[in-house]
Amino acid sequence: MSGARPAPGDRPPTIRDVAAAAGVSIATVSRVVRDHQDVHTTTRERVLQIIDELGYRPSSLARALVSGYARTIGLLVSDITNPFYPQLAKSIEREARAADYAVVICNTEDEPRESLRYVRRLLDQGTAGLVHASAGVDEERVLDTVGDVRRIVFVNRRPTSTASSFVVSDNITGGRLLADHLIGLGHRRIGFIAGPPWAANSRERLTGLLAAANAGSVEVRVLEGDFTPASGVRAVESWLSTSHPPTAIVGVSDQVALGAVAALGQRGIKIPSEIAVAGFDNIEFAASQIIGLTSVAQHIDEMGRRSLRLLLRQLAAPGTRPQRIELTPSLVIRRTTQGTRAEDADGLGTAAAVSEDV
Repeated sequence: MSGARPAPGDRPPTIRDVAAAAGVSIATVSRVVRDHQDVHTTTRERVLQIIDELGYRPSSLARALVSGYARTIGLLVSDITNPFYPQLAKSIEREARAADYAVVICNTEDEPRESLRYVRRLLDQGTAGLVHASAGVDEERVLDTVGDVRRIVFVNRRPTSTASSFVVSDNITGGRLLADHLIGLGHRRIGFIAGPPWAANSRERLTGLLAAANAGSVEVRVLEGDFTPASGVRAVESWLSTSHPPTAIVGVSDQVALGAVAALGQRGIKIPSEIAVAGFDNIEFAASQIIGLTSVAQHIDEMGRRSLRLLLRQLAAPGTRPQRIELTPSLVIRRTTQGTRAEDADGLGTAAAVSEDV
C-alpha cells in the first residue's frame, strides 16, 4: 500500500493525503468520514484502510466546514458559581457526550451584552445549537441573533416567546407546596427573598407562594435581590432590624436560602425553632447533614437531559414544532423547617408583595 504512518515530528496526515493514497477525490474521503451512504462498499473499505494506516483524524473544524455546523452545543448560564448550574451542566454534558457532541459553557452573569457576545462567537464557530439556562432581558436579542428557533432551547427560566421550546419546572406549584408546608407549621409571617423582576422563575415562585398565603390569610414580605447568597444575608439583616421579623424565610433559590442560614447563624438565631428557612432547586449541597435545607426539587438532572434531547431532536428534524415541557416539582422537607410550629402573637396579616432592593 502506498500510504504509511508519518514519522514522529512529521506533519499530521491530511484529507488530501488520504485521497491521494486511496486514489479517490477529497469529496469521496469526506463522504466516508461522514458515513454518507453514497459511496461504493469497496471504495469505502479502501478509504477506511488508508485512514487507519495513515492515522488520519478528521478535525471538528473540517467536519464543520463540510456540514455547516460543528458537533458542539453552547450552554449559557448566569453564574457558574451557583451549584445549580454545574449540576445542570453535568446532566447536559453527559447527554451530549452520548450523542457525540461537546458542550461549551458560557457564563453571562445575566448581562445581555455578554449573552450576545457569546452567542455571536458560538454561531461564528459553527456551534450547532444553544441551551439557554438564564433567559432574561436578553431573550429577544438572543432569538434575533440565533434566527432559527430550532437551534435554541430554553431551560430553567420560562421564555416569553411562544415560538421557542423550553424545559422548566412548574414554579407556581412549587411555591404553593412550600407555602402550604410552612402554613401547616403555623407560620403567619413569611419572608420571600426574590430574584430580579425580569427572572420568570422568581415571579412564578412568588405567585405560587402568594396564592397559598392568600388562601390562609398569611402575610408575605418580599425583598428583591438576585440569586446570590449575599441577597440572603442582606434580607436577614433588613428583617431582623424590624420589631416583628418573619418566622419563616424562603429564598428564591437554595443559594439565597443558604445566605440567609449563614446570616441567621451569625446573629445566634436558632433554625428552625426561631426562624425556619427553605429554598428552591434542591441542589446537592442542600441535602448536607450540616445544613439539611428544606427545598423544592426542580429535578435538575431531568431538566438538563430533556433540554438537550429536545434540542438535538429539533436540529435533526426541521419540521419539529416547539415543545413546552413543564416538570412537576416536589417538596423535600429537611431540618431547617422540620418538626416546629411557629407562634405569632401579633395576629394574622394579609398576603402582600412589597418589593425592596437588597
